Amino acid sequence: PFRTEGLKLLLDELADEAGVKVRFFTRLIDMDADAEGRNVRGAILHNVEGYRYIRAKTFIDATGDAVLASLCGAACREAGRDTERPMPATLASLHTGIDWAHIGNQQQALAKAIEEDHFSQPDRHLPGLSRAGDRVGYLNGGHVFNLDALRCRSLSDGMMLGRRLVQEYVTFYRQYVAGCEDLELVTTASLMGIRESRRVVGECELTIGDYLARRQFPDQIGLFNKFVDVHPYDNSIEQWQRFEQEHDRMRLGQGECFGIPYRILVPKGWHNLWVAGRCNSSDVLVHGSIRVMPAAAMMGQAAGTAAVQAIGADRAAFEVDPGQLVATLREQGAYLP
Repeated sequence: PFRTEGLKLLLDELADEAGVKVRFFTRLIDMDADAEGRNVRGAILHNVEGYRYIRAKTFIDATGDAVLASLCGAACREAGRDTERPMPATLASLHTGIDWAHIGNQQQALAKAIEEDHFSQPDRHLPGLSRAGDRVGYLNGGHVFNLDALRCRSLSDGMMLGRRLVQEYVTFYRQYVAGCEDLELVTTASLMGIRESRRVVGECELTIGDYLARRQFPDQIGLFNKFVDVHPYDNSIEQWQRFEQEHDRMRLGQGECFGIPYRILVPKGWHNLWVAGRCNSSDVLVHGSIRVMPAAAMMGQAAGTAAVQAIGADRAAFEVDPGQLVATLREQGAYLP
């Protein structure tokens, strides 16, 4: 749990201290890239000032959906096209009026509410309310199944469904969960919470086998240990049982971890293009672990550091010296024993 406004200020401060020139309210329109030579020349952007062409030596795709990499022509895999179906999305929401000192058991209440047909869909997976203030809570609840984050119509329909689902959870908490009798909705998120959409084909692919083996890599840019968190794909008992089994079976022990290799941040063969965040090169199951913010932060730091080193050494992204990269990350404070 975190305080949302405090996090916004912290991220602003970190960006400012690092010398980042932020441009909010700006959209990526297209890319100027040589797909055969696998080199990116520039980006076409649009904001209130109009269209702009930005030329740069290096580009990092942190869109989550691999939008920049896809527009360049980099090979990608799409959830629901190259996989059986996409992981469901969730429209997060913020609530107040919560008596945290007397909060009831959310999971027990959920089972009762489903049994009594409270919800329009019997969604058994509820991450739930997390404390975000004295009487404030952040709700991760209400799956939007089969949403295609790469299709505007699907995203739009999903936002409207998500808002309706949040209202169902408001009445659920008021009626079924102690300490939430006076719960009030403050706001729903301005963006859909997407868990899976499109990932690049990288210099290597991190797999569930690497996770289960607790594999370490000579070029690893971070260590991670979150459990495999692939949410149920629908409301069926079978999907809920599958999720529970993976959640319990694919969990690392205390002190155990696996490495995140640098190569999953480099679209295969590209000279000056990197990705960071959930559009990295990984399979479905291990993606369920590394799709979250802490891992994304590690990848962003590594991609930015690698881009600087590539420019300085006049090397391609796939030629960056992994030893130098890891050493630099250690100097920056990264935990890489």
